[in-house]
Amino acid sequence: MTDEPELGKRVAQGVAWSGGAQAIIAVADLISFLLVTVYWIALDDFGVVGAVIPFYTALDYIADLGVSSALIQHDDHTPDRVSTVFWFNLLVSGGLFVLLLGLGPLYAAIQHTPVIAWLLIAYGVKLLIQNIYAIPFALLRKELRFRDIAKARVAAHLAESGSRILYAYLGAGIWSFTLAAITRAFVFGIAIQLSHPWRPRLVFRPREVIGYVKFGARTAASNVLYQVYTSLDSPIIYHYFGKEASGIYTLADTFILEPVKTIANVVIDVAFPTFAKLRADRRAVANQLIKFTRLNLLAVLPYTILIFLIAPEVLNLFWLGHGSGDVKWTSRNVELCVDAIRLLCVMGFFRSLGFLGPPLLDGMGRPDLTLRYMIVATFAVPGSFLLGAKLLGPSLGFLSVAVAWAIGYPIAFAVLAYLVAHTVKLNVREYVQASWGIIASCAIGLGVGFAVDRALPDASNAMRLASITAATLGSITLLLVYWQKLTPRAIAASLGD
Repeated sequence: MTDEPELGKRVAQGVAWSGGAQAIIAVADLISFLLVTVYWIALDDFGVVGAVIPFYTALDYIADLGVSSALIQHDDHTPDRVSTVFWFNLLVSGGLFVLLLGLGPLYAAIQHTPVIAWLLIAYGVKLLIQNIYAIPFALLRKELRFRDIAKARVAAHLAESGSRILYAYLGAGIWSFTLAAITRAFVFGIAIQLSHPWRPRLVFRPREVIGYVKFGARTAASNVLYQVYTSLDSPIIYHYFGKEASGIYTLADTFILEPVKTIANVVIDVAFPTFAKLRADRRAVANQLIKFTRLNLLAVLPYTILIFLIAPEVLNLFWLGHGSGDVKWTSRNVELCVDAIRLLCVMGFFRSLGFLGPPLLDGMGRPDLTLRYMIVATFAVPGSFLLGAKLLGPSLGFLSVAVAWAIGYPIAFAVLAYLVAHTVKLNVREYVQASWGIIASCAIGLGVGFAVDRALPDASNAMRLASITAATLGSITLLLVYWQKLTPRAIAASLGD
């Protein structure tokens, strides 16, 4: 029987630690991307980065095959079994590295860019390095030791952001991003080992890992499909519209979809092990889902709304006229990037809710349902990208792919919502009642920010940026505190109920 008060306290602490870590990571990433893309990486080179980096996370999941998630979900571990999982992961990541020796050149030929092959092959080294931390990281998550995880993540991501700047400054160009990812893996491995020292035994018993593979393969397949269907937008743009269009869109993605994922990770990091602990009590799972949803909305919606409003000012202040080499950011580039950002902002709301579905289903021991959703999404979302590029591309250019997000993803989201509601017997009315006040507060803040935007047409970009930000976030904060009674203490108390 789960000790719910103690679990609630650990969840609240986990969210706090994860939130602090993700805030530091987000700021470091933003500064790193700003400096690198403004001063040392040309726009078209950044487009090449956008064609390859989206696949990196999918490769991470393939290399693990989900057995680390099985360590969290199962309670029947033995030292020999855990060691077998390690050696199994090492074999899989080694095989994937060899496979990249062939797949890298094939994908590079499709995109007519040879360097892409070497970037993918180099990332194979990172897949081998991640075996240093895969097992102890999973054990830390199972033990809900979120403080140790947060510290390790901050150290690793600060190393990544700092090294990305250093590599770019030294002239590494598009290699800066891949080399920085390898640096992050190395530092994270050291930090995790310091927090949870672990060494594998020299034992490999394949039968011991069969149950883990059965669970993990479905989880890994779901994660890989997720990464594929959410990452094909940039490669499709690169293929159909070229390097410059890919660079513009990749920056837009960096402003919206990647930060939304980072912000949502504050809750997602805690969600899966929490749902796994509560899986025997559906009512407790449903209540926790509502709490996590409110947290995600609180974190994601204000950011999405603010970026929707201030994107022109930010790009004009920092990117307009800048860029390495002969390709500079022009006013037309900025205008297109703003349009892409605002189109992608529509997805911020759906993504903030959709992120919680897979960890809930996996935590309940139903990775098959997660996989079912991912299969639908893999057809619906990339299919909409291709149709958008083909049908709307002649008139909208690469923005057709951003428009396609709003067509394909709601279909996948509807399937996920049904599976989650059916699995935990979720009271939809209660779910909506718990969420609508936060959504309304943010919508009013959007209106206030838009009014300030209209009132200052001739002000400087810096003045408009400061005024719109203050008005938007100020009004949202006041509404959340005085109307929704959502103070930091109240949020912490609700998590600990």
